[in-house]
Amino acid sequence: MPHPYYALPLRLEEILQRKQHPTCSLPQSIAQNLYLILTTHFAESRFDESFGCSLWDEDFSNQTSSRWKEDIRQSIETSVAKHEKRLNQVRIRVDLADQEIQLTRTNRRVKRRLSVWIDGLLTRTNESFSFQRSLFLAPLSTE
Repeated sequence: MPHPYYALPLRLEEILQRKQHPTCSLPQSIAQNLYLILTTHFAESRFDESFGCSLWDEDFSNQTSSRWKEDIRQSIETSVAKHEKRLNQVRIRVDLADQEIQLTRTNRRVKRRLSVWIDGLLTRTNESFSFQRSLFLAPLSTE
């Protein structure tokens, strides 16, 4: 069975020229959308200013408090509930840890790593779904 969802990044030129565009499965499409939610700040999408999460607003604030983690978790939860209807019974967990990054043989840097786990059920089939990504904070980057 062919995959009915477009894979990212979208190549609009190919679509407009009626060329074959790469596709992906339902779980892959959901994972792509969740990743976009995590890496998009509010008001970045001019079509829907509520798309994204507050991680971008909170990026350089005090990231050590449990309140900060709970605020981020709630922001992600609200956005996923609004923008990813293909999932239900969604559970979100976040964790913050320091990770040492070796830049050169003698130069190391400690960065804060935010790990996000999103679990739920596919609405269409009731199958379990799991998603995990880590983002390095200040400045924000992906693992």
